[in-house]
Amino acid sequence: MKREEIALRYPPSVPHPSGADPACTSRCGAYLLPRIPYLRLRCTFRAAVPATLPPFKGSLLRGAFGHALRRAVCAMGPTQDCATCRLRPPCFYTRLFETFLDGDPPPLLRGLDTAPRPYIFEPGTDACVFAPGDPLPFDLLLVGQAMDLQAYALLALERMAVAGLGRERFRFELDQVEAPGARGTWQTVVAGGRARLPGPLVPLVPPEDGPAERALLRFQTPTRIKLRHHLVNEVDFHSLVYAMVRRVLELAHVHVPGAAIDWTFRPLLDHAGSVRVTAADLHWRDWQRYSNRQGRAMKLGGFEGTLEVEGDLPPFAPLLRAAEVLHVGKGATFGLGRMAIEARDIADKEWLS
Repeated sequence: MKREEIALRYPPSVPHPSGADPACTSRCGAYLLPRIPYLRLRCTFRAAVPATLPPFKGSLLRGAFGHALRRAVCAMGPTQDCATCRLRPPCFYTRLFETFLDGDPPPLLRGLDTAPRPYIFEPGTDACVFAPGDPLPFDLLLVGQAMDLQAYALLALERMAVAGLGRERFRFELDQVEAPGARGTWQTVVAGGRARLPGPLVPLVPPEDGPAERALLRFQTPTRIKLRHHLVNEVDFHSLVYAMVRRVLELAHVHVPGAAIDWTFRPLLDHAGSVRVTAADLHWRDWQRYSNRQGRAMKLGGFEGTLEVEGDLPPFAPLLRAAEVLHVGKGATFGLGRMAIEARDIADKEWLS
């Protein structure tokens, strides 16, 4: 597949990440939240050989993607440490996969060497056994200025499939990629393993609408939120809002240059304290991933399930919608912390039952 870059068309409502309009913000009550554009690539691999993969494939996909991207674009070779590489500033690999912090970081990022990554993998199946020809669907989201590197992302997707997935390197093929087009349609970017050149792709921004008084927050994948340096298996709305705000602001600071960021979000947190959790059905789920870097299996876990909340929710609607897209908590790059928001009307009998 050729490295053809597909044009991105930025509607007036979507800021270009290389020079975002400071007016492109969402109002959370009195607080202005920066809006983060993103591109969703809907991908399908097909198994070329019989394959067995773990049920949760986010970490596997992310690792294979990183290795393929580095092999494709790195000029210095695999032994070069990215942190000390003199080619790091213009490098497509570090810009997309292993982002470093340069300059004086804001308070939330102090003490960290690397920044939040501008991509998210969302696996589309829990299937473990694949016969030749079986599909392996997943979405890849490119956030902010990473959208402009979509040609290199497509190249890495193609090469990671051929190189193989999992510890046994089961070979797949990149069969199809779709991306948003005009008027809410989807355009085919790759079909039958061959690149196409559709019209301009349209970046998206999280919607701003949301629940009024009651909502169900559904945590669809293990969610890893730390309070006082410890992972928690239950969370109140105040702590959840802090985790969501932190993720949005960190991504905006690093990957949406020119974004208007207000780091003084204490009033929003204070208001979050008035929103009550009326019911909780959360459970802890452990899952295991293999770390090539550490050469061992690692057990990672987080809470899944639902929270029912009640209170003055409109001020938090843009933040909740942003979290639906960007996930929340640690491990978001490989699909952890995925959540969905469901509004519940005050007269909803299911809610009251």
